[in-house]
Amino acid sequence: MNGRAPRARHLAPLLVIATAAPLLGQVCRLSVAGLNRNRAVIGPVNAECPSPLHSAPFGNWGVTSNFGRRVDGRQFEGWCRDQTITDNTGRNDRVCGDRWFEWNSCTSHPDFRAPNCTLFNSEECTTQVTTTGVNIVGTQTVEIPVGCPIDVDGDDVPDLGGCADVSTYSHGKNFMSVYELDPLTGDELVQTMIFPEIELPMTCGPLGCPATGSGWFTPVAYDDPVDDAVIFAEMAVAANGGEFDARGACPELLALGQPASAASYAVDAVAPGSIASVFGEDLSVSEQVAESLPLPEALGGVVVEIVDSAGQAHRAGMLFVSSRQVNFVVPANVAQGPARIGVRRLAANRIAAAGRIGIQRVAPGIFTADASGAGVAAGLVLYVADNGGRETDLLFECTSEGCVSKPVRERGGQIFIALFGVGFHGRTSLEDVEVSIGGDQARVLYAGPQGEFEGLDQLNFEVARALPGVADIKVEVEGIAANTTLVQFE
Repeated sequence: MNGRAPRARHLAPLLVIATAAPLLGQVCRLSVAGLNRNRAVIGPVNAECPSPLHSAPFGNWGVTSNFGRRVDGRQFEGWCRDQTITDNTGRNDRVCGDRWFEWNSCTSHPDFRAPNCTLFNSEECTTQVTTTGVNIVGTQTVEIPVGCPIDVDGDDVPDLGGCADVSTYSHGKNFMSVYELDPLTGDELVQTMIFPEIELPMTCGPLGCPATGSGWFTPVAYDDPVDDAVIFAEMAVAANGGEFDARGACPELLALGQPASAASYAVDAVAPGSIASVFGEDLSVSEQVAESLPLPEALGGVVVEIVDSAGQAHRAGMLFVSSRQVNFVVPANVAQGPARIGVRRLAANRIAAAGRIGIQRVAPGIFTADASGAGVAAGLVLYVADNGGRETDLLFECTSEGCVSKPVRERGGQIFIALFGVGFHGRTSLEDVEVSIGGDQARVLYAGPQGEFEGLDQLNFEVARALPGVADIKVEVEGIAANTTLVQFE
């Protein structure tokens, strides 16, 4: 473990993080609701018709939708309230004694169908129409991945990114399945209404969204039964508001065009020969990743120009370009000191973003699993058994829901960890590199270029002992601290 033992097959996920991943994890959290109004029963309903199994309340209706599960939400209510009704045989019955507005669920029965006007309240005694206004079908919280907030004019107030990235919202295919609810005999489906997908325009700022709502839509199709519509309602979508949540993935307010370490997102300095990033707006018309070495000086019609402290101009090797982020390798011959870095769109021959950052020989940063600069380290663990057997595993695992730590196991023998980062290959001596895990000093074996991927560094060390739970990994190179990362032990 004193060299660069992990090979490319182990590093494939890390290569994506190192070269192509924008800031991940931050979301715009919206509270969204489905609404209905103008509810009506327009045909014969045969749910819970009178029988020995029927139980009160007679006519309690609920709705399942793409906004929530079936609940006793009084979604369809309206034709009677604490009154006496007379069926078609002349028998009187007092209904709605609970003072709920309720629908008749048995208009297909001869005793209850038209022209009995005490059972209907519209359309010449043949239709039940709601007597209440707008009902909420259901409310859900949704999280939309967005970019980090960006300060365009330098006033320390975000102008772009965050929730401002959300211009529209759709909750997908909209439907309402209407049920007659009964706790004893079971809920009985009346019919399902299908509505068009509703796109809700949003007017969000970087830190949040005001409440807004769509117009009202009528059903475009029915199901169960398909052909005969027996119910009706209009549906709308509302956003009750939204808020930006950085989730620790946006360490600070990024300035437009501000260069930063691609691993830690530190904005004070980067090292020659290390991977760096520039964030902005409209940086490239396409998203592209460099696929070969040597790295191209132009990618997706974009170049990165660096003017160092000696006044020398340089072109950087390009790793990744998108409309919001450009990743590149700082040339090895850039002079130390303050430098100006610009992203130029070649077709328009204009600078799309520019900023200043220091160039120094050592500027350590460690990649994390979710590419946020914080949290679980993006690294490998090597188990070496007493008999010489070896097994390598990742320190993390990622799904569509995010990245979590993969615990290091205590299994006897030796445990080595390899971390990947930037900005420490220029160190003078290995003795100048210090690593601690949960306060315990680790024996550093290697700190230098990873060797397979340009601009990527590797740090190998031996774990003295397995600590219970989650531990901080702290790295210092020549007295300069990298971002703190985490590792978990069983």
